[in-house]
Amino acid sequence: MHNIKAVILASGTGTRFNDDKPKQFVKLAGLPVIVHTLKVFQSFGTISEIIVVTQAEHVELVWEYVYQYGLDKIVKVVVGGDSRQESSRIGIYCCGDDTDYVLVHDAVRPFVTNKILADLIAAAQIHGAVDTVIHSADTIVEVDRDGFIKRIPDRSALRRGQTPQAFAYRLLKCAHEQAVSDGVENSTDECSLVLRMGHKVFVVEGDEQNIKITYPIDLHIADKLFQLKTVLIGEGCGELDYARLKDKVFLVVGGNSGIGLKLVEQLTNYSKNVFSFSRSSAPSLDVSDFDSIKTALKYLLGQVDKIDYVINCSGDLIRKNVENTSLEEWRHLYDTNINGNFYLAKAVIPIFKKQRGGHLIFIGSSSYTRGREGYAAYSSSKAALVNFCQALSEEVSRYDVKVNIISPGRVNTPLRLRNFGKEAPGTLLDAEYVARESLKALTSDSTGSVFEII
Repeated sequence: MHNIKAVILASGTGTRFNDDKPKQFVKLAGLPVIVHTLKVFQSFGTISEIIVVTQAEHVELVWEYVYQYGLDKIVKVVVGGDSRQESSRIGIYCCGDDTDYVLVHDAVRPFVTNKILADLIAAAQIHGAVDTVIHSADTIVEVDRDGFIKRIPDRSALRRGQTPQAFAYRLLKCAHEQAVSDGVENSTDECSLVLRMGHKVFVVEGDEQNIKITYPIDLHIADKLFQLKTVLIGEGCGELDYARLKDKVFLVVGGNSGIGLKLVEQLTNYSKNVFSFSRSSAPSLDVSDFDSIKTALKYLLGQVDKIDYVINCSGDLIRKNVENTSLEEWRHLYDTNINGNFYLAKAVIPIFKKQRGGHLIFIGSSSYTRGREGYAAYSSSKAALVNFCQALSEEVSRYDVKVNIISPGRVNTPLRLRNFGKEAPGTLLDAEYVARESLKALTSDSTGSVFEII
């Protein structure tokens, strides 16, 4: 069996990112970007070891991630050089001569897929050097030093390079040594070093979503990609790990109607420990009343040893323009839609921290993306909920606590009927469908994400 290792380059300073920390350490969907990247390589079976190359001041931080997230394939975290080429060379030398093949990857490409890794490794064993590329949708223009177009190459023959790149270990090591001997010091990738030796480089198809996070706008795009990715995980298949739900303890707040009721029905297929609390239950739980939340949780912990999932389905909608909304109605909507989630989180997080894990899920709304006439209180409270979820997820991720939002489109529920009356068939989502799709969020490892159901 071949010994295959990965070198993850995380030495960038992030000068183009305009942040107080390098982009590889910025939080994305609840985790540092580099952790998302490392988790892909950690879980890929044929990769035996990972070497991380970073800046001196971040070596200990990476080791903290190793212990915190169980990244036991990482065997070395070393200090990089003044250029990408030097950092790559350091990482390659650290692999050791027992290495047969090596993959080199940018830490700021967290969307690398298992398919890309598998295709690269298979091709490297045949060709010795392989790059990951995608087709260019744009016309590429070559410009001279005076700012005039010099040449427009044929787009059909052009590709955009990504990472990882994969090589026979001795070939890449030799390419680095030859570059140093020839005075080449600032090559932007490994393939160019191998090409200098006259060795051909094969290409495999990458992925449009395998983006490199370079500028602040990239982080916003990446956040949306994570949302889309989590929805697509189980789309059209029964391969999700629903066994993770078996015999877990679920608390559904507001489980007496609409999505909450259907979610309770779905969860009982996987566990006998499904509890539904609401203002009409015994004990009563009103999300706008912090004391009632604490009392209900205390009661529940008297029945079970731990709580694995808390899902808040409580919410309310009053469709009125701001001018016609009373102070009491505004306070009620904010108490229910945002303050209640804060109260619930404040009561639940200490429990999750003590038991070293748990998953808190809020029910949001597609209305969070844009305020509309008649929805000022509702839309703004749901938008606030998204920001609250994202911030909270970062605060508690170190305790193995996940926080996510399920954000369905328009759903056929009693709440909607009270505000809109009877609506045309086919224009609303079925509450049972939304509940079934919501299970995908429960089985996801993502945190700080909005799971959109359409």
